[in-house]
Amino acid sequence: MKLNIDDPSKLYRGVNAELDGIIGELTTESYDEQLSGAQREAHSLLQEHRSNLQDQMEVLETNAEWDTFTVAFYGETGAGKSTIIETLRVLLREDSKLKDQEAFRDFQNKYKLTIQRLDGLHHEVERLGQELEDLRDKHEEASANYEKLSAESSDKIAKYRELILEQKRTASLWQKFLHLFRKMEEELALAREEQQLRKIEAESESRLWALNEQKTGLENQLAEARNNLQEFRERLPELEALADGGIIGDGRSDFTRRTQRFDFSVAGQGFALLDVPGIEGTERLIAEEIETALQAAHAVFYVTNQPTPPQTGDQELRKGTLEKIKTHLGASTEVWCVFNKKVINPKYALKDRPLISEDEYASLQELEGKMVEQLGAHFQGVRPLTALPAFLAATDHFAPDSQNARRRKKALSEFAADQLVELSGVEAFIRQIQDSLLEGSKQKIRRANLFKVKDALDKTAVVLDQVGEGISELASNLRLGEQSSKKQIRSGFSSFRKRLESSAETSIARFSSDVLNEVYSEIVDDISNDAFKTKLEQLIETHQQRLSERLKKAMVKEIERFEKETENIVKRFEDKSRELTDIYTTIASADIDRDFDLKLDIDNGLRLTNLLAVIVGGALLWWNPAAWPVLLMGAASVVVGAYKAVRGFLSSNYKKAQQRKAADENLRNITEKLRESLQESLEQGLPEMEKTISEIEQALARPANKARAHADLINKSNTKIKALSGMIEATGAL
Repeated sequence: MKLNIDDPSKLYRGVNAELDGIIGELTTESYDEQLSGAQREAHSLLQEHRSNLQDQMEVLETNAEWDTFTVAFYGETGAGKSTIIETLRVLLREDSKLKDQEAFRDFQNKYKLTIQRLDGLHHEVERLGQELEDLRDKHEEASANYEKLSAESSDKIAKYRELILEQKRTASLWQKFLHLFRKMEEELALAREEQQLRKIEAESESRLWALNEQKTGLENQLAEARNNLQEFRERLPELEALADGGIIGDGRSDFTRRTQRFDFSVAGQGFALLDVPGIEGTERLIAEEIETALQAAHAVFYVTNQPTPPQTGDQELRKGTLEKIKTHLGASTEVWCVFNKKVINPKYALKDRPLISEDEYASLQELEGKMVEQLGAHFQGVRPLTALPAFLAATDHFAPDSQNARRRKKALSEFAADQLVELSGVEAFIRQIQDSLLEGSKQKIRRANLFKVKDALDKTAVVLDQVGEGISELASNLRLGEQSSKKQIRSGFSSFRKRLESSAETSIARFSSDVLNEVYSEIVDDISNDAFKTKLEQLIETHQQRLSERLKKAMVKEIERFEKETENIVKRFEDKSRELTDIYTTIASADIDRDFDLKLDIDNGLRLTNLLAVIVGGALLWWNPAAWPVLLMGAASVVVGAYKAVRGFLSSNYKKAQQRKAADENLRNITEKLRESLQESLEQGLPEMEKTISEIEQALARPANKARAHADLINKSNTKIKALSGMIEATGAL
């Protein structure tokens, strides 16, 4: 096994080739049916993992960065990742940022969108507005004054006219004659007042016209000033779009939905920063973006605005930040935490005091401990800073009167720009990037990319370990169930045989007792020897038929009982086996995050109905008392010697005693032969039953055997996957 770890394409394709080889070893069919079945099922399982791993290798080959050291800024939504990156773009004079700033200045100069011009426009609008207001007041005052003078003059004229009419009406003839040649004093006064009114009206018209002209001029000037201000404001959104801070979020959880890459060069060292979507955003929108970015990154800055450790989630409902960090950053070889402290007013947060308080320092120590728990030696430490004040101090490329422009003005009212950048911790952060993070970047690139390959293999190995352990445990539990079932069947078979023998003995004893009782009743009636012999033969034949029926019924009863007991034992084993298999299938599915079927084929291994039928049918064949020969006594068995016969004529009691004795001896012989026949039947039939029971026991063993073979094959293949991971670790010095 050898991989070319310095050629990316050969590395990923080499891993895929090794995986193909591991899977290929399971394709050879075995002569053992169970092993072949286990091979097929293990092959199916491993094939899925192989496909998943190969997909991961293809994704890594596509996304992995082998030329430029790449750092991902990762963290919660709203933690300030984009603010930090934007500040670095300004301070490190990132190429695209310089172009953006040049475009900003060009647009600003083209349309004169400066704060000075904005202030001038505001002042001009206010001045012209005030002048117009003053002029309107003056016009109103002049108009009112002329109206008053005109009214007063009109009143005088009216009075003079009334007075003249009155004097003419009351004048004497002589006075009327004189008035033809000389005007009255009142008429002269009227003429003077009418002339004064015409003068007032002329002056009013001239004065108000002049004021209206001035008002019209001011209104035009004000409209032009307002129009200029409106045009200025309408240009501001375009200028704002070119201003610094465009990548900074506006508070929406999914503001950053696409990873943005920014390339830098510091002291001849090139590197890239990735602005990754927030992990608290809509998962389906950003999950792939996060994964792709982290696959390309060689180091990660986890950004948080809280000094406390990340929170765990409810695993049944949603993942917490800590679980997401472990999932997302588990394959990263260098992870830092950036505590981006929220500072609204630098005057109160940074003037004559440290960046972080003692309480925050203690919390950060706890946070660091949690991160070490999750990421181990790959976690490098915590760096505190506050990005927003540094960003505001670092650039003046803001639209006039924008929020950032106002913030900058407020921040710089207490600090010099360079001083604020230093106090914010961003200057120290830049030094860390230059002095520590970029050191040995070529080796870090190689190490990070190899570790991602190793991590993919290791995660698969962990899952297969869990699956293998689960199936091994399943095999052990199935074995315990198998052994328990075997023991129960053997115990049941032993009890079956004892009950069978006991039942037969009871039936034979009853046969003997019934025959003797009935023949004794005949003997009491003092029957002849010939009649005794005939009666005894009849009774033996009759009761032997009854014995045969009783034995057959007893046999069927015991067989059915044994069959039911065995069937129940097997059924319990089947149910328990399926229950165990379902449990471990569920566990395996949870481990590998997909549906998974162990396919132990319990039904195929335990088709025992036919075997039980063999027991029943076979037993009924060899145990058939009705087929036994009728055991008749020979003639000699009841012959009474001549002496005894003579004596029998002389003594009835003696004859009866001899007949009872003959009956007893015949029944003893017959029962002995019955017992011998029973034993022969047992010796003939029970081994056949034991053979069938052995077949049942073999069937009971199949699930455990198959599970064991399945686990062994998975573990064997997993050992090779671990060896492949170990080889990458050793070769790459991870």
